[in-house]
Amino acid sequence: MLISMNWINDFVDLSGLDLEKLIHQFTLSTAEVEDIYYMGRDIKDVVVARIVSIENHPDSKKLHLLKVDAGDKVYDCVCGAPNVREGMLVAFAREGGSVSGMEITCAKIAGYESHGMCCSEKELGISADHSGLWEITDDLPLGTQITDAYGVKDVVFEVDNKSLTNRPDLWGHYGIAREFAALTNRELKPVSRMDLTPYASLPGIDIDIRDKELCYRYTGLKVRNITKKVSPVDMRIRLFYCGMRAINLLADLTNYLMLELGQPMHAFDYACLHDGKIIVRRAEEGESLRTLDGNDHALTPGMLVIADPEGPVALAGVMGGANSEITDETTTIVFESANFLGHSIRKTAIALGMRTDASGRFEKGLDLFATVPAVDRACELVEMLGAGEVFDGTIDVLAKEPETTFIELDDKRINALLGTDIPREFMTDTLTSLGFELNGNTLTVPSWRGDCTMLADIAEECARFWGYDKIEATDIRGAATQGGYS
Repeated sequence: MLISMNWINDFVDLSGLDLEKLIHQFTLSTAEVEDIYYMGRDIKDVVVARIVSIENHPDSKKLHLLKVDAGDKVYDCVCGAPNVREGMLVAFAREGGSVSGMEITCAKIAGYESHGMCCSEKELGISADHSGLWEITDDLPLGTQITDAYGVKDVVFEVDNKSLTNRPDLWGHYGIAREFAALTNRELKPVSRMDLTPYASLPGIDIDIRDKELCYRYTGLKVRNITKKVSPVDMRIRLFYCGMRAINLLADLTNYLMLELGQPMHAFDYACLHDGKIIVRRAEEGESLRTLDGNDHALTPGMLVIADPEGPVALAGVMGGANSEITDETTTIVFESANFLGHSIRKTAIALGMRTDASGRFEKGLDLFATVPAVDRACELVEMLGAGEVFDGTIDVLAKEPETTFIELDDKRINALLGTDIPREFMTDTLTSLGFELNGNTLTVPSWRGDCTMLADIAEECARFWGYDKIEATDIRGAATQGGYS
């Protein structure tokens, strides 16, 4: 899993800290870091520029002779991009700058001097798109450095997924940010969410959970007047840096939320849901579904599906169906955020040979309380981006009673278990920063930490932030008893 430190910085202020050292601390305390990538580090003097004029190259059908205004002056540039046109804003690498580790110099191309390069997104390393020039649609002054305007420069580290198997709370940036907040003793900022209270009395979609053994919670909300189709640049960059490609605004938004909060989401085209009803049930004999990847799947009765009265519209926790796919004509959507029995999702994904980012998270066992905040956050982003409007109440169906775990905090026993002398104040400060609530000697385990069930788990939390390197290695002690026959 790839983690963006720019994204982490949204939730905990890491300014003034050595990020390399901090990531190394994360390896020692939390999960193994496999590699660190310095994104955008080799981009120099790439600026916002406007194509002033275009002439066809006299000896080439593909090349064009451009005049490019980069703010300081107008440059001559030879370009072969198919989408080039007068007036468009582009990312222009000026002579003396660098892109992808290549220094930009004056070059003679097909007999004409080129004093810079108009760049595609792939050349800048912000996406895999090399079909043409990156067209900048934001209103930015000419000469603005691309690295100042967008989150192109970032430190991204890769975590070994195997080390997160028992920590589903760490499958999103916010959970990782909580760890960094505890490591640095800095405040963890709350996730910005839309207050949907004013819509609570409005009618919502019809949700029917028929299989309460496999679906614990299902939250849904309608959003209408979907206007924007393309995600903002910084969102697309973050998705790409974290290993995902941009598709369209709504698909990108659900992927963004999954990477941010660790809670998978899905968006249905509301017009494709018969009677506007969602039914969560097991597949019936003979049913099939074409998923968003274009493949047809024969379903078996043990598989959990999301359906409408006419049949399945999604494989629960795995992938949506093509019959409810978001298209350019979509104007009203349903956001879905759910909680499923983990091993049920894993069995379906394996049986159909389609393990996905969503199924990989669901099968770990997610926080039962994460579905509503994810919907709130989705609505916040939709309205913030001016992409649509909420006009419906949130329907939240809870099929499983939440369970709260309480553990008595015994600092003497913890130190005896670890062979340490960790102060109680350090224990309480660390546990509080991780979201545990302390009332007297009783710890309330947060809902996202289902891995903590006993005092030994609390001892491990204290030990990893105290520092395993501070725990003195000692010989095993114990009395030996001579055996014999009776």
